[in-house]
Amino acid sequence: MASRHSSVFPAFLRIFLLWALVAFALSASNTLKSMEMGYNRLVLHFSKPFSKEQVHDFVLQGRGSVRYVFDLRGVRLGRRNLASGLKYGSTLRSVRVAQYRRHTARIVVETPEPYAAAHYPLSDTDYAIVLPKGSSDLGSSIKGLFASLHPQKSSSKSSSRSSKKRASADKRSRSSARSRPRASLMKKAPPHPHRRYRIIVDPGHGGHDTGALDPTHRYVEKRAVLAIALRLRKHLKAMGFDVVMTRSSDRFIKLHRRTRYANLKHGDVFVSIHANAVGRMSRANVAHGVETYFLSPARSARARRVAATENSIEFTKSYRDSMNSFIKTLTRSKIILSNKLALDVQSHILSELRSRYRGVVDGGVRPAPFWVLVGAEMPAILVETGYITHPWEKKRLYDPRYQDLEAKGIAEGIARFLANREKELE
Repeated sequence: MASRHSSVFPAFLRIFLLWALVAFALSASNTLKSMEMGYNRLVLHFSKPFSKEQVHDFVLQGRGSVRYVFDLRGVRLGRRNLASGLKYGSTLRSVRVAQYRRHTARIVVETPEPYAAAHYPLSDTDYAIVLPKGSSDLGSSIKGLFASLHPQKSSSKSSSRSSKKRASADKRSRSSARSRPRASLMKKAPPHPHRRYRIIVDPGHGGHDTGALDPTHRYVEKRAVLAIALRLRKHLKAMGFDVVMTRSSDRFIKLHRRTRYANLKHGDVFVSIHANAVGRMSRANVAHGVETYFLSPARSARARRVAATENSIEFTKSYRDSMNSFIKTLTRSKIILSNKLALDVQSHILSELRSRYRGVVDGGVRPAPFWVLVGAEMPAILVETGYITHPWEKKRLYDPRYQDLEAKGIAEGIARFLANREKELE
């Protein structure tokens, strides 16, 4: 009798230990929670930090097609059919994902022609696989721009009634706007979009990262841009926009986390607020004015210099490699949208400032490789509100009236851009 119990117990113990080992292995592995299409890239979202060293990639050539294989080591799929909801253009044959081995997930990208494949981290838990140009369909190429147009599910009859009231009010506002003369619209305010959009406002720097300083260290970039950003929030909310700020106090946020936060919040527009500076004091009395930038390879030494200054807080070699890989994936439509936004914002800033102040210089709209704009799944710009090293422009950047006019100009430019986009897509 005793021998029978002793033989059963080791068998039970073996089963228990085996179950414990499997449970431990499962808990130790990373989970691929979801996948989504970005701008000519596939974005992977993991439950734990994921590094480039965990990816083993190779290419399989076939007749009339090329398959790019990415094995993700230490990864399990959060659910089956992760790729079932992906929408892509004609330059992709398919995107497939499967649990290749117990702790290895496999992604296969099939294309009709070879392309320069690449992959890189966007953040600790987000990873990007570069896809061929034209792989994003029309919807994903302007992803985020009309994210807030999707109808919200009503949880009660009251919410349904309120949505009907909003729709009725929208209709009345549209008809009244169309009945007014075009000249009066342009004189009083820019045309406003008909829908409610979410604007991500990003005051540059913060915390230990002071940004640019004037020679006396009395005028600090992080304080001036936060004041302008808070006023921008006020103007945008008054126009009916939903506003999310990456920071509303003096705290430091890493550059890549700002656009990641914007994506998580499903922003429709991303605007980063900064102040410019010159390194050589011999140019301090000369360099001044307002400039607006959009993400693209820099075409001028001036644009490269400004970008290098703003990127310097955390621009290591790995970040530079990631940026270069990302910029190569930018589609013409993404660049054009951000360029249009920059043009509208720049023109309205100048209009507002010149109504009260003399000597406001138009620094222009320029392409530049700003790290803070990398990864934004929406039209994104960076506004250099003025030079904090200039003798009198730095004082204006601390002037509440000047700050308010600049913020108002940015808000009006965003409103015009979104209203124009609505017309283009009607």
